[in-house]
Amino acid sequence: MEHTLTIHKLIHGGKGLGTLADGMVVMVPGALPGEQVTVRETKKHRGHMEAELIAVDEAAAERITPPCPYYGQCGGCNLQHADTSAQLRFKEEILKESLQRAGIALEPEQFGPPLASPQSFGYRHRIRLHMDSQGNLGYHQAASNQIVAIRRCLLAAEPINEALAALIDKGIAAKLAGSIDALELLLSPANGELSLVLHPLRGVSAKNLAGHGSMLKDLVQHVVIEQKKGRPPHQQAANLAQDFNVGELNYRLRWSAGCFFQVNVAQNVRLIELSLKAAQKLERPFSLLDLFSGMGNFSLPFALAGAKVLGIDQNRESITWAETNSDALEVETRYKAADVGQQLQRLVRKERTFDCVLLDPPRQGLGKTATLIPQLSPQMILSISCDPATHARDLKAMMEGGYRLVQITAIDMFPQTHHIESLAVLERN
Repeated sequence: MEHTLTIHKLIHGGKGLGTLADGMVVMVPGALPGEQVTVRETKKHRGHMEAELIAVDEAAAERITPPCPYYGQCGGCNLQHADTSAQLRFKEEILKESLQRAGIALEPEQFGPPLASPQSFGYRHRIRLHMDSQGNLGYHQAASNQIVAIRRCLLAAEPINEALAALIDKGIAAKLAGSIDALELLLSPANGELSLVLHPLRGVSAKNLAGHGSMLKDLVQHVVIEQKKGRPPHQQAANLAQDFNVGELNYRLRWSAGCFFQVNVAQNVRLIELSLKAAQKLERPFSLLDLFSGMGNFSLPFALAGAKVLGIDQNRESITWAETNSDALEVETRYKAADVGQQLQRLVRKERTFDCVLLDPPRQGLGKTATLIPQLSPQMILSISCDPATHARDLKAMMEGGYRLVQITAIDMFPQTHHIESLAVLERN
């Protein structure tokens, strides 16, 4: 059944939201606020329906023609039909609404100026592509396991796209069919070296895949074969590095392919700057607890700025590189490879306190563990998240523990997609 309606706003996930005359809520991918659209119902739920966009009858001023030829098929991007300034505005509005839904009322001055990405395209230094049984490489369609084969991704840095095209044109991707279900291409920001991570199908050993190394050596500088879960990667070379110039701090961090790092490396620098600026009011030296510390992305510039650091992350490979980076920078830090929630409980039992707690959890956030943060009595909490809903939930829990939200900033870490990064600064009441 088709319907005509006006889109009122954009919601998390990049969908436009409108209502029918009977009050039924309709969610429409590809629609923008203020547009009148014709849609076709695809799925009906209690209280709302999902619909596909049939026609834009009256377009919003922000609508543009998506530059990517795969847009609308590939599920990687979902905001290319809006200009970049509008994307940032929509994301800030979604962040504000998420806070309101959680019962957090803020004044306009508590929202920092939204941080646009230095690059709208070509910013990703890491992409993961899936492979089907025919050797086609690509991303999944939205809400589907179907792979959309691609030759280039407009979000990826150009050296990654060149390597991807070569994998296809030289028939290497086809030769890997039946051996892997995914691969990753990573570009080292410091030196431009490329790494290729192969994810074997079940039953395919790293030894069997290693035989493909000779045909890959002309395309990339490093080949990493991912082992079964819980085992170290086939190769743990320091194949990635980034040089940072943050204020008066100039330093290099190194890590391997098994570590998490922010794929938008230029925006990552600005996020670090924002975090350091927020902590300027803390008296030096101050103690910092860095949760989900990774290879030291935040804790090491803080250590260089005078903080006494304890970093915790469950990824042992990341912790190894955090320690290696710390040694190279000649700063005193302590890192621990452990479950963050369990370690938080341990620190609370020991009645440990910290001047500042910084956290950058996965998309699911802290959940019930967020209630433990106030028990560490920090003067300041720096909370970073890539999901507005879970961020709002965790912030609410910390505020109920005796903290006030001083400022929150929307950060466009992933232009052309619905993903929203944010940095919240909380202080003790």
